[in-house]
Amino acid sequence: MDLMVTLLTMTAARLPILIALAVSVVWVVDTPAGALRSVALSALALLAVTTLAGLVLNVVPVWLVTQGNYETVQGLSTWLGAGHFVLSLLEALAVVLLVWAMTRALRSLKAARPA
Repeated sequence: MDLMVTLLTMTAARLPILIALAVSVVWVVDTPAGALRSVALSALALLAVTTLAGLVLNVVPVWLVTQGNYETVQGLSTWLGAGHFVLSLLEALAVVLLVWAMTRALRSLKAARPA
């Protein structure tokens, strides 16, 4: 029961970002097809995957502790830290791709409308 409460709490903590990503996908899907939309959708998908993968990485030690495998948690701490680092790099890449797509879209709007 304690594990279930912990899992629900961890999921609830990530729910706002997952909702924001879902709304963002709906907005981007409603734009004209093209390379910028593909990049933006890829970035949003990458952010969603990293968010869910981060949830899984946080659940692993909690699950192992509830099973009484304290030594395993200690042995996995380096790997879990490396996993979180890789997820941070992927999140950073996704943000850069998303901002790049947004910047390109805004620049094309400015070019289309003479000042």
